[in-house]
Amino acid sequence: MRVQQFIKSLNNTEIGKGGTHECYVLVSKKAENIENIFDASNHKPIFINLKNGRIVDSVHITTGREFRINGLGDFYRTNDVNAGDEIIFERRDNGPKTEFFININTKENTIIFQKNSRGFEVLNLDRLNSLLKSDKYQTEVNYNGRNGVFEIEFKESAKKRSDSPVATDFYSISFNDQDILNDLKNNEYLELSYSTSNKILKKVVVWQEYSMKL
Repeated sequence: MRVQQFIKSLNNTEIGKGGTHECYVLVSKKAENIENIFDASNHKPIFINLKNGRIVDSVHITTGREFRINGLGDFYRTNDVNAGDEIIFERRDNGPKTEFFININTKENTIIFQKNSRGFEVLNLDRLNSLLKSDKYQTEVNYNGRNGVFEIEFKESAKKRSDSPVATDFYSISFNDQDILNDLKNNEYLELSYSTSNKILKKVVVWQEYSMKL
């Protein structure tokens, strides 16, 4: 049996919290195997939800300027999906039989930041708001293998683009008093995961793809 997977860390636009309210997954042009998973004969795949065994039959693929996996609104709402959660698409080929599976890896106790030229946007702001005091939050974290002081502070509210319908709040992030904006490329993600014992700040791998034979 051959198993192929595509995994994507979701953002607010994809889960319907952007201006268009569409629910989809945008696939990077660098993903080499996505057209093997969703070939031309499987642009309307029937998925089995690995969490409950239910059928998900609303998904459809569009290609062209962008490769999109559409029709995920009901799936997102049923699974209470938030920015930073990972969606997993899986194709299994066993001889002449092909099956598709879908799953969500819920990232609890995490705050996701996305880099913009103006600063960092907080993708699950409700989680950060519970920690902020006077628009600032400071804590001990491990970042790039070092322990130190993480600090986030509100910077400004501005439109991402001239045609953006609403303004976005941007924050500055520092580690040991050093601004880390230039540690990331534009639109890349940072994840702050926290528990009672430790806190870890790390760069997020936005998408992954795997192919294996079992």
